[in-house]
Amino acid sequence: MSRPATPARRPRLAFTLLELLVVITIIAVLMALLVPAVQKVREAANRMACQNNLKQLGLALHNFHDAEGYLPPGMLTELDIQDSYHTGFTYLLPCLEQENVQRVYHFDKQWYDSANYVAVGQQVPGFYCPSNRPGGLIDLRPFSQQWGSPMPPFVGASDYVLCKGANAGLGGDPSLIPPAARGLFNITQANVSISAQGQQVALDWRPTPQFRVRFSDISDGLSSTIAIGEAAGGNPYYLVADLNDPSQPTTEPFVNGPAVMDQAWSAASLGDPGHPWYAGIFGVTAQYGLPPDPADEPMNRRPGTPTIIGSDTSGYNVSGRDRVSGFRSMHTLGCNFLFADGSVHFVHQSIAPGTYRALSTYAGGEVVPETDF
Repeated sequence: MSRPATPARRPRLAFTLLELLVVITIIAVLMALLVPAVQKVREAANRMACQNNLKQLGLALHNFHDAEGYLPPGMLTELDIQDSYHTGFTYLLPCLEQENVQRVYHFDKQWYDSANYVAVGQQVPGFYCPSNRPGGLIDLRPFSQQWGSPMPPFVGASDYVLCKGANAGLGGDPSLIPPAARGLFNITQANVSISAQGQQVALDWRPTPQFRVRFSDISDGLSSTIAIGEAAGGNPYYLVADLNDPSQPTTEPFVNGPAVMDQAWSAASLGDPGHPWYAGIFGVTAQYGLPPDPADEPMNRRPGTPTIIGSDTSGYNVSGRDRVSGFRSMHTLGCNFLFADGSVHFVHQSIAPGTYRALSTYAGGEVVPETDF
């Protein structure tokens, strides 16, 4: 007798539940391994892009110095220090291939004059760290309500600030700040021509000769002197500290919420004790910078110190009433800094306070080996 034919096996059309669970588990493990790697690569790329922004700012500073013989002022003022005319970044616009913005900027008027509304509202790409934001504007309409005066409705923000050194003194004579605490950028008086009758006849929008900082003045060495650093703005990760309790963020009454650290590349104005909710175009490593208590301003401090002009009469913040915000970034454990020689370094936030202060000054007489930062 012949055997009965074996029935053909039907193909299986689906995974079993166990097989499906195994596949899902493998995919989940792979994703868990892949996502941090992708994030790490993205952050590395963003950090390099941020460093490139600072290198471009370094080239702009050197080009300005080559053309004028000195560095641009941090903030140029005439008489009213609280509301100055221009920032150092404004002077760098043509050196940053932003001639179109520079052409519509009126240097004979303050930054918040209606004639400058279009210019100051521009978002300059190189002023934003990609780890923080691709661009950004600051809405000044609440500020206009606070101060009771007209302002541009919006201004282009910045994630970089000028190094003021290790002292928050916000007077109009930076020479009063001791060299051991003085940074490359400060508030400086405009070069005003006065007639024999005592009348102002010209204002050429340059700092007076005695307030001009040249590369030859940097006795500590260009490679050991910070020029510009990061100041991540517009990010709720960095809120403004309450003056009465610096460990807690403050509430900005005109926006009915926490005040967020931010600054604009063009805004040459300062807050005061009645408006302690802003950062500013300067960054410091200490509020006093001298013994016995330098009042260090740590990198990436949270919440951050607001910038306030407290009318300190000494010119170098002996009273401690003046305050300037510190440096901060969205990179892990540190910030990128442009040095006066045009080099860019990532400085770890665990840097020794004394070394950090020394790097922020240009004629303090300190010797800081590159291995220390």
